[in-house]
Amino acid sequence: MKNLAALFTRLTNWTLYGLLLLSPLLVLPFTRNLIVDTKLLLIFVALFIVLITFAIKTLSEERWELAVSPLTFPLVMFGLAVLLSTLLTNKYPVEAFMSQGGALLVLVFVALFAGSLVKGDHTQPVVRVLGFSGALLSLSMLLQYSGWGPTRLINSTSSFELPHTLLFNLSGSSFVAIQVIVLALIGSIAWSVSRKTWAWPEILLGVINLVGLTIGVWSMLPGRIAQVVIPSLQASWTVLLRSLESWQSALIGQGPAAYANAYAQFKPLWTNGQVYWQTNFGTGTSGLFTLPVTLGLLGLLTWIFLLTQVIKQARVGQKSARPLWWLLTASFVMQILLPLNLVVISIQMALLVFWVAANQSHFSLLQFKSVRLSTYPARLEFIKRFTSKNNWFISISAIILLLAAIGLGYGVGRAYAAYHFMYRANQALTAQDAIATYDNQRRAVALNPYIDSLRRDYALTNLQIALALANNAELTEEQQQQAVQLISQSIREGRAATILDPRDVNNWLALAQIYRTLIGAANEADTWAINSLANAVQVNPINPITRLEIGQLALGAGNAQEAARYFLQAVQLKPDLPIAYYQLGLAYQALNQLESAQAAWQRALELLPSTSDDYLTLSQQLDELAETIEASKGAGVTEEATTPDNTPNVTEQNVQQQESDIVTPGEDASL
Repeated sequence: MKNLAALFTRLTNWTLYGLLLLSPLLVLPFTRNLIVDTKLLLIFVALFIVLITFAIKTLSEERWELAVSPLTFPLVMFGLAVLLSTLLTNKYPVEAFMSQGGALLVLVFVALFAGSLVKGDHTQPVVRVLGFSGALLSLSMLLQYSGWGPTRLINSTSSFELPHTLLFNLSGSSFVAIQVIVLALIGSIAWSVSRKTWAWPEILLGVINLVGLTIGVWSMLPGRIAQVVIPSLQASWTVLLRSLESWQSALIGQGPAAYANAYAQFKPLWTNGQVYWQTNFGTGTSGLFTLPVTLGLLGLLTWIFLLTQVIKQARVGQKSARPLWWLLTASFVMQILLPLNLVVISIQMALLVFWVAANQSHFSLLQFKSVRLSTYPARLEFIKRFTSKNNWFISISAIILLLAAIGLGYGVGRAYAAYHFMYRANQALTAQDAIATYDNQRRAVALNPYIDSLRRDYALTNLQIALALANNAELTEEQQQQAVQLISQSIREGRAATILDPRDVNNWLALAQIYRTLIGAANEADTWAINSLANAVQVNPINPITRLEIGQLALGAGNAQEAARYFLQAVQLKPDLPIAYYQLGLAYQALNQLESAQAAWQRALELLPSTSDDYLTLSQQLDELAETIEASKGAGVTEEATTPDNTPNVTEQNVQQQESDIVTPGEDASL
């Protein structure tokens, strides 16, 4: 058993080295998102190995031992803040666990448990592994720039069609790659300065990393292919302030995976005038603007507490380990100034463990101590009885931890199997194989039914297949029944997505699309479509496209007055949107307000590119409308004076879908 524990301890060391090396580089093109899914999988694998190792070590040595450092308490407090936000902000927190929330929890657990597994000073190999990772990343960027980068291999072994340019990066983006390379350079410089000598590996790796840094910065310059787009400071500040208006969200946040939802709901109106007006960013301008929104003030304050404890350790511990402190501090500074990302979190996780390991010999100075349940004071009689000669209490706790690790592996395995089936579904969709698309999505939903995006995609696939069957001129009775079942299932899955995450505007838009397709074939489908769009407005109030869709439904139902009201709202939300003016002109035309329609279309024409087909088509329509207006004037016909009244906006109407209108996941829905 002891030999097995030693083997797993070495495995822990190599796991952490693997995080440093592979988190910026590794991609597995067998899930929907080959970048994020791979980085997150690495983090979960690291936690699995650490938990297994700790449990086996505890069983073999018959004692529970944790290295307690000045970072232990802030780590525990931060972990509790993340856990509270994850569990209390959503009834179905699976998506939060399978995203940045899970990554932050893994960081805490790995830092706490691996601290007693890794022994000795690993500063030099850590610096070189990180430098080597940055160098490989730099070389991949150079190859990608030449058109012969990693995308050649990825595209040839998968269904992805990635661009052979610097738009693709193994770390996720040039922006993230630059952060990794900067950390690698800081480590090399700090190590060389501490040793007062420059070894050839540091020089070589440093030169390669500088080349990569140059390429990355160049690719991000304004107008370049990898130009970074992040929310502005003003927009992030507005989202932060508005997210703090509720005491609950101020305390525990919106949820670790909910920044995009918060941004959609709270972003200021002026963002509609920006090129990124349709983007719902998944992170704020920096960690300081993201953490209070996602984790609340508890998350922000405990994270700041952890940062201050790291900074306080600048003058203590092994001098040879000082480069680790510089790296750890630099990773926190990056998170203060830049958006959070999984790669830096992974590197930070390994650095925390290696820093604790390097300073274990300075227990008294750093106030480290070893916690062993077998050495409790005699006055704690009930504990003493548990830690008897056979140490059965220790064994049971270790077995529980071992089972927890196995449960983690099983849960993560099911989730990634679902992601793989969605990847295969996308493959089938590209090949126009509807049956394979449906079957793979069905298997994905069965494996992981608590991810709203899976249910949403499955709902739309059911709808598409049903429509394909319905368009068959020689539809059999069996096919009719299949079409009805598919439509029913589409509605059920669409509603399930809105239940799993009612704050995600994409779920409501998908449900509205389903109902909108059924208008004319199902009773009250138009009403349900409008209700779904009204809910979309609630969670994304300044999106003009949603107002346009509601207006189009109203116009199609013959309610031009109502339609004009929504089109006017769309124009007010985004005055430079040509389609809004065009639709408004249609509504005015239906109201027989031809001159108002002419003015709206003229404004739309001014906003369209003069070389586009839409410009030519609208020009012809304007000419025809002008002739109609002249003919009306010649005949003495006057335009109706009615105009849309100023009714409250949709966001002020507090439109809510009743509980009875929503079917829980797994139940049948009828049209």
